[in-house]
Amino acid sequence: MMDGLVDFILEVEEEKNLRILQITDTQVIDASQSRHEDRLNSVEKIIWATNTMDVNCFNYIRDLVHRTKPDLILITGDLVYGEFDDLSTSWEKYVKFMDGFNIPWAPIFGNHDNESIKGVDWQCEIIEKASYSLFKRGNVTGNSNYTIGIVQNSKFKRVIYMMDSNGCGNTSDPSVKKTVGFALDQLTWFDETANRIESFAGKVKKFVCYHIPTLEFALAATNAGYQKELYDNAAYTIGEDVPAKNSDFGRRGEIFKGLHEVPDLLALFKKHSVDGVFVGHSHCNSISVLYEGIRWTFGLKSGTYDRYDPKMLGGTVIDVYPDNSFKVEHIYQEKYK
Repeated sequence: MMDGLVDFILEVEEEKNLRILQITDTQVIDASQSRHEDRLNSVEKIIWATNTMDVNCFNYIRDLVHRTKPDLILITGDLVYGEFDDLSTSWEKYVKFMDGFNIPWAPIFGNHDNESIKGVDWQCEIIEKASYSLFKRGNVTGNSNYTIGIVQNSKFKRVIYMMDSNGCGNTSDPSVKKTVGFALDQLTWFDETANRIESFAGKVKKFVCYHIPTLEFALAATNAGYQKELYDNAAYTIGEDVPAKNSDFGRRGEIFKGLHEVPDLLALFKKHSVDGVFVGHSHCNSISVLYEGIRWTFGLKSGTYDRYDPKMLGGTVIDVYPDNSFKVEHIYQEKYK
C-alpha cells in the first residue's frame, strides 16, 4: 500500500537517525562548449576548462560525502549550467559520479540545467536509468516533481517532496515552463498526494525541496527582525550582526535572488505538516530561519563554478532523529587551491 502513495521509499533502521546531505548549485561549466566566443573572459575559459570538474565540483562533493556519511543526498537544482553542456557530456559525467557513491541521491532541476539543447527528455532518461538515483519526472508542470517516503518501523516517518520551481528561460524546449514559480497543477498534485498519504498514515511530517526561493524566505527573515523590509539588501550574519532567534543561523550575503510569491503556498504547507523547506539558487545566502512552524533553509553553494563567496562553500546536513525532530547544519569547506 505504501508503494502506491509515494514514488520512492527509503527505509531507515529502527531507532536510527536519518542523515540527509543537501548540495546545491554546483553549476558545472565546460568552457569549451560555450556558444559564443565572448561569453566567458580569458580567465574563466581557463579555470572552467573541460578538465576542471574535479577541482571545481567533484572534490567538494567527495569531501562532503566522506565527512558526513549521509543516508540520502538531495541536490536542489543547477547541477550543470546547461548553456555550457549542449553535448551533455557534463551531465553524463555528473550522473555517473553521483552513482559511484552507492548512496541514494535525489535531484531536482534548477533554472539552468535545462538550457542544454540535448533536451529535457534526454536529461531525465539519463537520471532515471542511474542505479542509485531517486528521480521521477512527474506528470505535472515542470520536470522533477516526485515524492520520497521515509519509512521506519514499517511506518511513514516523513515524506520529502521534490518540486520543480521552473524558470529556465534560456531554452526552446516546450517541456519547460520558462516563468519562475509553481503552476497550479503542481500545487494540486501536492495537495492531493498529501491527502492520500494522510488518509493512510495520519499527519505525516514533510520536507519540501525546490530551487528558487519563494516569498516566505523573506517573510521569515523580516518577521524575525533580521532585516527591515522584504526586499532589503542588507547583509548580515545571524548570531553576529543580528541576535539569533529559535536556533536560526547562516549569512545573508546578497539580496534574495529569484524571490517570488506563490499564492496560498504557506497555508498549503501548514495544512500538510511541512516543517522544513530547502532551496538553493541564491549563491551567497545561507540563512536558516524558523517561521510559522517551518524551518526555511538556503543550502550552501557547493563547488566553485559560476559566482560564489569563498567563505560560503559547502553543503547542508539535515539530521532526522527517531522522535522525528531534526537539526540543520551547514558544513563549510575551504576553497581548493
